Amino acid sequence: MDVDDTWAVMTELQWWEEDVDVSTVVTANPETEKAAQSVDDDFFYTATGAVKLVKGCKNPDHARHLLYTSIQVNDSDLGHTAAMKKLSAAFADAVKRSREC
Repeated sequence: MDVDDTWAVMTELQWWEEDVDVSTVVTANPETEKAAQSVDDDFFYTATGAVKLVKGCKNPDHARHLLYTSIQVNDSDLGHTAAMKKLSAAFADAVKRSREC
């Protein structure tokens, strides 16, 4: 999403091979390199970024892959850890209900 001709928020869907360690997915996404990890090991987030596994998502076009969502906020002044965690969870849930899965 662009706001006043400035990149503000970016969301992305990323298919990764099943055998790729989640730490690789996290470090490949800016804003989450030093992210807090959730208890269940599939959710990493900071005030300005998040990566979450879409559990149970299967797509025949992506056999042997797992789908992750990512969100990045460009302005650190807009970062909010609790809001990012909630937004990322809602985004992953919406993706799980979409045609992508």
